[in-house]
Amino acid sequence: MRIGFIGAGKVGTALGIYFHERGYPISGYLSHSRDHAALSARAAGASVFNDYMDIASHSDILFLTVPDASIRDVAGELAASADDLTSKWIIHTSGAYSSSVFPDLCGACGFSLHPAMAISDPYKAAGDFSSTIFTIEGAPDGAALFFREAGLNVLPIASKDKAIYHLACAVSSNFVVALFSWATDLLSQAGFGAEDARKILTPIFISNASSVAEKGPVAALTGPVERADKDTVGKHLSCLSDPSDRQLYRLLSEKLIRLAEEKNPSRRYDDLEESLWH
Repeated sequence: MRIGFIGAGKVGTALGIYFHERGYPISGYLSHSRDHAALSARAAGASVFNDYMDIASHSDILFLTVPDASIRDVAGELAASADDLTSKWIIHTSGAYSSSVFPDLCGACGFSLHPAMAISDPYKAAGDFSSTIFTIEGAPDGAALFFREAGLNVLPIASKDKAIYHLACAVSSNFVVALFSWATDLLSQAGFGAEDARKILTPIFISNASSVAEKGPVAALTGPVERADKDTVGKHLSCLSDPSDRQLYRLLSEKLIRLAEEKNPSRRYDDLEESLWH
């Protein structure tokens, strides 16, 4: 099963490295940027291709590791250009899009395989893939087994659930970045520079993330909301002059109250919840 990649970004490079290191033949890369394709191919011990027909003729599996908005067009160009796609696997790696994004693939099997992780360094990601969950959707018989035999943790997901799945990933990844940035901005108001702010927040951030990952959100919950400390929550709100920041704090605190009620069923949170909005 020769594996090729259309698109030579971080995801495609990481997957190429991963499969190459496990002995799977990587046919090569095709990209708008030949330089990018060459870098990815070098990392995966593979070739650089010039067109869709060339890479399709040398590949049994083709990953379309391109931006989500380009998947349909690239797949259409591939189907129109290649001589024969019969029984080949055409796989996109979008978390939000299902296999329904594919046009007619001329006999190929189109499906999605998405790593539930944020990839900034393809070399590090390749090393982490064996402990990462991959969701697979729309796949033919044998595909999940193939990737499990390659050492990946694969879980099936329904096409209709792709959008909410990707939302969950974004909330736990991208939204956390926004919250960390917000916390950094708040410390700047207390006179701390960006570097010192990161030094203050990083141990809290990493410790809490580890605790949530190990114990789950209910058991890991701490802080003034969990303690029903409305005086401290009131002090927090008084620091926020921007109405949108106050609203965000209140809405997030509402979420925390629901967790706190589950953690401490005998503790009353009525007064705290009322004070949030007054």
